[in-house]
Amino acid sequence: MTDIPPPPNYPPYNAWAEPEIHVHLTSETAEESRWDFGWIQPWTNTWTAALAFVPANLWASVITDVRVTQSLGGAWVIGGVGFTVAVVRFVQQRTWPRRTLLWIAVLGAFLALPVFSSLVTVMTGGGR
Repeated sequence: MTDIPPPPNYPPYNAWAEPEIHVHLTSETAEESRWDFGWIQPWTNTWTAALAFVPANLWASVITDVRVTQSLGGAWVIGGVGFTVAVVRFVQQRTWPRRTLLWIAVLGAFLALPVFSSLVTVMTGGGR
């Protein structure tokens, strides 16, 4: 004999069932905008850039020394590594000392490296 159980008792198939609509009202405020530019802080950037000017000149002299004794490529690597470290540290925690470190890296690179001529070379494809 067969030990097959009887089929389960499913409800009848309905191609269209009326949707159930649930509305939940809360008293929360609206979500914050995804476009939050509060981290820019123009006044903090101004005084940290002013604070970073003298150390940036020292960093620029280090980069210039690398450019003179080794090569321009080595100077770009040193400036890029300094900038990358400063950006990573700033993203980890946005405090004014790390913002100052970022300004030191940016200003030092701009003072020591041919940033604008390199940018023009990259944008135009190197043809002069």
